Amino acid sequence: MNIFRFEMKQYRSSIIVWSIGLIAAIILLLPMFVAFTGNPSATESLRDNPILDGMGISPDIFFTSTGIFAYLHGIILVAAAIQACNLGLSIITKEHMQNTADFLITKPYSRASIFFSKLFASLCVIAIIGLSYFLGSLMTISVVSEQGFTFNHFFLIYLTFPLIQLFFLLLGMTISVVVSRVSATLPLSFGIAFGLYVIGLFSNVVQSTVARLISPFRYFDFNLVIESEYYEGSYLTLFFALLLLFVITSYIVYIKKDMKMVL
Repeated sequence: MNIFRFEMKQYRSSIIVWSIGLIAAIILLLPMFVAFTGNPSATESLRDNPILDGMGISPDIFFTSTGIFAYLHGIILVAAAIQACNLGLSIITKEHMQNTADFLITKPYSRASIFFSKLFASLCVIAIIGLSYFLGSLMTISVVSEQGFTFNHFFLIYLTFPLIQLFFLLLGMTISVVVSRVSATLPLSFGIAFGLYVIGLFSNVVQSTVARLISPFRYFDFNLVIESEYYEGSYLTLFFALLLLFVITSYIVYIKKDMKMVL
């Protein structure tokens, strides 16, 4: 519990900054895009926009408040993924880079308790940020949606936010326990998250199933969510299988590996 409280204090500023930043982004961008798409000439010019094709959003769906939210949400997911991946990389790697790993394991805590305390703290960090984003998004879309919106559509789209964050958090933790010494976690997080996002865009453009399997951003089809209110079962199964693999791998490696000082 002491480790959990310590980690939460360490990331308190990060929670505040990311929560405010994401809320501000959706509050500023969603009304602006809703007003823009209300212009008939703008609507017509966007129908053949390749960006919509790349993001896998149908033009007919885009010209609704929920569709615009899905479009902006898809972009915000990249920032959320970077933050979660950076958190997963840093929460364990920092013990090696700051030469505190040996000190930590000499305390009356098992490696398992250290691992799960850090994991639980990380989950709480992304849960708080996710809840803040949810409240900000719900408030904004309620205000700007003149014709109303379907809450189920909104919630299923929003739910990809904590799911994507969870994926990149666990991916980052897995990389951190395997590599250990990552001196610059943010550039690596950016490269991983943005790289997988670009692969997802590529899979939309060329309709590549293989590329789609590589990018977690493409496991959730917003068109399908808005039209049918469900996620694709095969991709959802793969998604949770990967999460389980990340947890098991990072746990086994962490409790068995040598803790080496960085000189």
